[in-house]
Amino acid sequence: MSRGRLTASTSAAGVENVLALAYGCARVATILQMLPSLPRGMEVSQNPRLYLVLWLLAAANAAGAVTFAVLRRRGLSPAVVVVDVALCTAFLVLGTLAVPVQDRVGTWVGWAPGYSLAVVVGVAGLSTAAWCTAVATVTAAYVFFIADATAVAGHSTIAGNTLTLLGLGGVARIVVRYIRRVAADADAARARVAELARHEEKQRAQLTMHDAITIMHLLTDPALPADTRAQLCEQAAAEIRRMRAYLRGGPGAPHPPGTGGPGRDGDVTLRDVLEEGMSGFADLGLEPALELADGVRVNADAGEAVRGAVAGVLHNVRRHARATMVIVHADAERDRARWVVTIRDNGIGFDTATTALGTGLRRQLLAELERHALTASIASAPGLGTRITIEGNLRP
Repeated sequence: MSRGRLTASTSAAGVENVLALAYGCARVATILQMLPSLPRGMEVSQNPRLYLVLWLLAAANAAGAVTFAVLRRRGLSPAVVVVDVALCTAFLVLGTLAVPVQDRVGTWVGWAPGYSLAVVVGVAGLSTAAWCTAVATVTAAYVFFIADATAVAGHSTIAGNTLTLLGLGGVARIVVRYIRRVAADADAARARVAELARHEEKQRAQLTMHDAITIMHLLTDPALPADTRAQLCEQAAAEIRRMRAYLRGGPGAPHPPGTGGPGRDGDVTLRDVLEEGMSGFADLGLEPALELADGVRVNADAGEAVRGAVAGVLHNVRRHARATMVIVHADAERDRARWVVTIRDNGIGFDTATTALGTGLRRQLLAELERHALTASIASAPGLGTRITIEGNLRP
């Protein structure tokens, strides 16, 4: 989005810049409309010198207001508005001494009404009390300016012009207030998105580091069996590659829910995904039963989520469950058009009603799988082990 003097973003500050620009353009347009009638006004005015002085003051004030608004990049300040309204009132009141009655309605010889309209539109961003005061002051001066023209223009024309001044001033205020509200909502939405992005990035980092921390924690155990340590070293190397990918934002890095992730071309077999997720956990007494899922294929991104979920569950089993056996069973239930993976351990279990789920189960299992339209459930009880079930739709 451009940030130049005459352009703006959709932020609240950018909207103020646009309003200042619109206000300045309205004043410039008013001066341009006044200019062709200046010679004629000087000719017919009962006081040509006063007419010229008022005209030049109006032009100078308009130029000053335009410069102030553009440089300030927002509407006029309250102090400048007071001066602006006071001058406009003076132009209308003193204009009765310089503009013939027959030229006060419907011509630019009597330029003060058109000028007053630009002023009324320009004060649209004021507070309610200040806006009402400014509009009432200008309107009263306008009525004073055209009061003697009723015989020429008629009461209906004068009433219509007065209502036009009030109506357009009111419309401008509604539009300005609405645009400001939209800009404020946009700023709030951007702030919310930024906050959510920070939150998601924090969760992404937790997800990336969870398995690595588990591996490092186990590697520090001096009583760890040598064969388990060797498997953990292999897993540690794989986690290092994943963390590097995360830091680089490249393929292999986990991504937060809803972001889509990098993805890979083609499908993968569910059996390959499960075998990759079980790699390095032989010390848990794994008993895989995957034959019934032969031929089942899943989207590559969903497969990565399943792999991460299986590995995360097995990390939790290794660290917390004190299990001696883990059964990983996969089946394709054709009648339900679903595939089902069950991971069951004979460990100590836990009370699902009172135990909060950690990052591994909460993020790797539930959230990541849900993002890929997969479902997961956890069943456990103290002393009875834990059963994790993952389900997905069979691909046609």
